[in-house]
Amino acid sequence: METRANYAIVGFFTLLVMLAAFGFVYWMASYGGTGEPARLVVRIPGSANGLSIGSAVRFNGIQIGTVRNLSIDRKSPNFVIAETDVSADAPIYTDTRAALEIQGLTGSAYIELQGGTPSNENILQVARREDQIAQIVADPSGVTNLLATADEILNRVNRVVGEIEGFVKDSRAPLTETFKNTETFTKALRDNADGIDDFLQSVASLSETIKSVSGRLDSTLAAAEKLIVSVDPEKIDRILANVDKVTGDVAAASGDITKTLEGFRNAAASLETLATNAGTSLDRVDKMLASVDPEKFGQAVDDIAAASADARKALADARGVAETFGARKEDFDIIITDVKQMTGRLNAASTRVDGVLAKLDSFLGEGDASSLIADAEATLKSFRDVADSLNARVGPIADNLQRFSGSGLRDVEALVNDARRSIQRIERSISTIEKDPQRLLFGGDTVKEYDGRTRR
Repeated sequence: METRANYAIVGFFTLLVMLAAFGFVYWMASYGGTGEPARLVVRIPGSANGLSIGSAVRFNGIQIGTVRNLSIDRKSPNFVIAETDVSADAPIYTDTRAALEIQGLTGSAYIELQGGTPSNENILQVARREDQIAQIVADPSGVTNLLATADEILNRVNRVVGEIEGFVKDSRAPLTETFKNTETFTKALRDNADGIDDFLQSVASLSETIKSVSGRLDSTLAAAEKLIVSVDPEKIDRILANVDKVTGDVAAASGDITKTLEGFRNAAASLETLATNAGTSLDRVDKMLASVDPEKFGQAVDDIAAASADARKALADARGVAETFGARKEDFDIIITDVKQMTGRLNAASTRVDGVLAKLDSFLGEGDASSLIADAEATLKSFRDVADSLNARVGPIADNLQRFSGSGLRDVEALVNDARRSIQRIERSISTIEKDPQRLLFGGDTVKEYDGRTRR
């Protein structure tokens, strides 16, 4: 080994290597990781616990800068100002969102940037043009929100558990009473089983009676249907047309009402006689409907059509008669009085006619009696099946209800007590976190000590 070394050259070379190493470290810290830096101020609402100088600034999980300084906003103490250096070409737009995140449950905090629309302006480029510092407001921390709402959630859970416990206590007596009533009801069913069988037999006898009556209803409905089918709809249309024509002629002749009233005097006397006999005739309407021959009924419709034609001719004759008796105006008051009396009697008779027609409509409007009897028999059979099934299952149901009122309620009370103890343990844990949140995030305030071996 050379003993005469040049100490000046060796020292200069050593200093040069050290300066190069420091320069490389500075370059890596300033430019090597993120490129040309740009200043970005992040305003964090609430607590910035866990964030420190040197913490990372990430965009979608990729580090683009670091935190250079932390301070409290003098104008608004509710905010923490984090001064960061980020890459100048980072895609941070006006709608980019910032948030304080935690790396794992006990990891360090960092600033996370997400999203942004490329069509919006890049706040870093705008700040460079205007020679200002870019600024962005972060969203509240998720951990802070959790701690803020934990007390409220626990209070609500505790209140709900208390209400459940109170409900169980209040419902115990009514449930016990209900079980007793159920037991009494099942005992009554068991004691009256013979009476239920007698009742079902009586219902079966009633169904046989209704079945025999349905045969007569079928024949009656068939006769009524045959009578209705025999009516010719075209003839009915012609009758209605003739009636319409007659009413039109009456309206045209209304100007001669003074003369016509004189001719109606004799007709009023006849109508009075008709009203007197109408009460007796209405009693015979039901018998007449049963004995009507469909063929004769059709012939009667034909006669009505012919009569409507004759009525038109009679109306023309009545006009001539009205002109003949027009001179007898002195009897006008007497005629009006007679017409009022006749109208009252006709109204009374029409009331009875409406009752008879309503009975006839209800009789003709009945449905298929055979299907009704079949439905009744099926219903009674279902009722008996349900009664048998109920009698067979009432015993097991009562046993289950009695078992629930004993051991079931005790299990519910034990569940409520366990839930209350769990809530108390959660409350103690939350209180511990509130007193020392750093213990949750960083695993405690103690530093592990290691006994290393002495190197030689």
